[in-house]
Amino acid sequence: MRSLVQILVCTSLLLAGCEASFNLTTAGLSDPAVSTAVDLNTGAPLEKATIFPADVKTLYATVQLKNGPADTSVRAVFYYLEGKRQQIAEDTVKGEGSRHLSFSLNPPETGWPAGRYEVEFALNGEVKEKTGFAIVPTADMPVAKSFPSAGGQQATPPAQPAQTPPSPPAQPAQTPPETVPPPAAQPGAAAPGVPAVPPATPPPTPARAYKTFQDKQFGFSFELPDSWTFQTVGANSDYLFSGQPGTPEAEISVIVQIVDTQKGVVGSLKDQMLSLLNQFSQMAGAKIESKSQIQTANQMAPFFLVTYQAENTRKQQVTFGHTQLGIDHPPYLLLISYSAPREIYQRNVAVFQHMVESLKLTPPVR
Repeated sequence: MRSLVQILVCTSLLLAGCEASFNLTTAGLSDPAVSTAVDLNTGAPLEKATIFPADVKTLYATVQLKNGPADTSVRAVFYYLEGKRQQIAEDTVKGEGSRHLSFSLNPPETGWPAGRYEVEFALNGEVKEKTGFAIVPTADMPVAKSFPSAGGQQATPPAQPAQTPPSPPAQPAQTPPETVPPPAAQPGAAAPGVPAVPPATPPPTPARAYKTFQDKQFGFSFELPDSWTFQTVGANSDYLFSGQPGTPEAEISVIVQIVDTQKGVVGSLKDQMLSLLNQFSQMAGAKIESKSQIQTANQMAPFFLVTYQAENTRKQQVTFGHTQLGIDHPPYLLLISYSAPREIYQRNVAVFQHMVESLKLTPPVR
């Protein structure tokens, strides 16, 4: 790194009318990221994300150094943003050429405080890149209220083995489900559980007639409005339920994805939900509205609610509401989502609640 005297000499020469051109450095930084692992050979991030559960261990902040001369200094500074912005760790490394540089951060003894974090990357003392991430609570782990202020902690170089991201799970063939004739009309009033998109409150839903959808192969059933239809979509033949064509409810998408945990490297239900949360958090205009659990099918099921910008069926950019629910049904995971443009989402949230509350699980037929 050039000394202050060298910089002052260069500046003086320029002010004196020196015609020489001075290119102090061609080095640059790009691609900041936070991940749960790095490649020990290249330093590249593995399993990048912007949202992590409170029980995560070491986190790695990485940045790409480009065209760095020998002894290029790169500094990473970590901040906790809740309340008053607080510096919690920092470290400086030297590199050269074009390569990834990584900095690790471990949770304090009391655990990760929930909230927003930021990492600044400085090249030779000048901040060039920033990236943010968040820690969210987990149901089985208490979360610290604030970050320790005494002494902070020091970021250290990575010392953990590289991890390989899981490959997408293979999906089993599906057999045609059964639709049972509709029972008597059921009231559609909303009940506690899946929340509406803040700040609006969903209006009362008129009484509806429901029919029962049943899939014996995978062992689940629930009630849906008798006017709704379904189809299978995508390479994995996921179920897509929607309202009657030509009505506003045709904008609704209720998708049931069945994941076979015995095929491929799948991970737990928590892993699947966190992966989906990360995907949605990176969508245009995304905002995580809430994350919690509800009681359904004799278990506490995790869910989250997110809003984002997307096109409706008329190719208009509107705000969507999306609720994602996860059900553990060994050997399967059921990933159930409900999405629609905001106003339609609000009007029909009680319908989705009824579908969730009526969910029943039976032994799968294998």
